[in-house]
Amino acid sequence: MFGGKKESFKPVDVSDVNTLIGEGCSFEGNLSLSTATRIDGHVKGNIKSNSTLVIGESGKIEGDIQCTDILIHGVVNGNVEAQRIELKKGATLNGDIRVNVLVIEEGAVYNGHCSMGTSLSEPATSNLSD
Repeated sequence: MFGGKKESFKPVDVSDVNTLIGEGCSFEGNLSLSTATRIDGHVKGNIKSNSTLVIGESGKIEGDIQCTDILIHGVVNGNVEAQRIELKKGATLNGDIRVNVLVIEEGAVYNGHCSMGTSLSEPATSNLSD
């Protein structure tokens, strides 16, 4: 419509999820993930993923996230760097984001600064550690 280059993204399919941190589970420490993951519990620490991350309605993250795609239904308190971020109705994201595609549904809450359209292959300013 505005003459920009359109990128095609496959919608997040929860049937592709290989790893689950279930409701009622708590984890403290940094996570390094290589498969699609769903978090319905509480994670306190940074998350680095080479795949899709789904934060369920009961999921709560306290830390920075770096991943390919993220679908948020729950609460994230931390900075997020991803190719695509989707905030679903009822989601809360408190933190700065660096993203190429941002989708915010009505009823979602976002508080922070947003940097869009920059190449994510450039050195990140985040403090995520391996």
